[in-house]
Amino acid sequence: MANTSITEIVNNTPVIDIHTHLGDRGFRQARNLADIVAYHWIHLEINRAGGQTPFVEVVENPDEYLHSVVPHFKLIRNTANHWCLMQLLKDLYGFDERTLTESNWESLDKKVREDAKNKNRLNEVLTKSKITKLSVPITAGIPDDSGKFIPYEYGEYLFAPTTPLRFMELVSHNSGQIPDSITEVSELIVNRIKFLRKNNNIKILHFWIRESWVYKSCKKNEAEILFHRMLKGINLTLEEDNRLVSFFADTVAEIAAELGITLQVFHGMDFYGSEAPKFVASHSEPEFVRSLPRFASEHKNTSIDLFLATRFSGFESASISRTSSNLSVSGAWWHGFTPTTLGLFFRDRLEMLPHNSWNAFFSDGYIVEWIYGKLLLSKNRLAKTLSDYVEEGFLEIDDIPEIAQNLLHDNPKRIYGL
Repeated sequence: MANTSITEIVNNTPVIDIHTHLGDRGFRQARNLADIVAYHWIHLEINRAGGQTPFVEVVENPDEYLHSVVPHFKLIRNTANHWCLMQLLKDLYGFDERTLTESNWESLDKKVREDAKNKNRLNEVLTKSKITKLSVPITAGIPDDSGKFIPYEYGEYLFAPTTPLRFMELVSHNSGQIPDSITEVSELIVNRIKFLRKNNNIKILHFWIRESWVYKSCKKNEAEILFHRMLKGINLTLEEDNRLVSFFADTVAEIAAELGITLQVFHGMDFYGSEAPKFVASHSEPEFVRSLPRFASEHKNTSIDLFLATRFSGFESASISRTSSNLSVSGAWWHGFTPTTLGLFFRDRLEMLPHNSWNAFFSDGYIVEWIYGKLLLSKNRLAKTLSDYVEEGFLEIDDIPEIAQNLLHDNPKRIYGL
């Protein structure tokens, strides 16, 4: 073991990716270089550097898009996303340059287009990544029946049927009939989840709830009153809406426990501004996080996994996970996906949680190339954090293989019932 570095141990550990958006944009692997370069965070960084190129150009005019953005790449060489981009381009396409330039991008684009013709490209990249299983949205379709792909549902409409039309569309099976009692709504939610489990084999429900939500236990008779007020067009107060949403959250959690479905709860990202354009940024809402243990304790048989986009909730989230046996914390989401934030998350979790109780990675990737690139950064930071822990005397190097195996593979396998 002494001759094996911690980086090698982490890099050779198999991985389960518990959250991707693979295929959500209509394709699972890059068709050209623009598909890779236009990953939304790279796109934002290029625009901030002066690019100001409409995202629509990626689809309509990929060559024009690349001509426009490439001159600005020298200004983002310092960002974490640029590092991921250059690493994935090197490993997957043999591109060994410091950054993209007007003189080198066209030959790389040609290489990407050639590789896109390979029908087995998706599985080849996953094999190279050592990813054995990954979640995919049922809206995007399941690539094959190999068992490698774990279907999930965007379930926000189940938690908060007070607002989205999608609730009526999906839960009511497009009948156009509005439920007139809380009992009927609950039955529709339960039947919808049973349908998804039986017909789509989902193992995961995804919930990106408004950041102002705070779990408040709500009795059925109280929910009935609030629901009828809503049907009459009466605006509920924030407190009332929290209670009604919590009632539906309880309904979801109960049936999820019965069917072995894990709830993924996202926190730390919000839209700023009351008028278009709204600006998306990291956001910390302490009461959201502080109410989750109450939710978890009400549903001790329901597996709940918390994803954070803000480091400000990281320490507290690890702390509450320590006291809630069915509430896990995983990886880092959106704005939280930076080397420093990952390092803080991993260090806090190592210091406070048993290493069989949390997950180190999910990619949130839309195409397989970025799943690969984001895994590189996560493994890099995990290896660094574990190395520091060993160097400081808190662990022995012989402990690392078991810990890495748990954090990257065995924990998600068990927590998600795979």
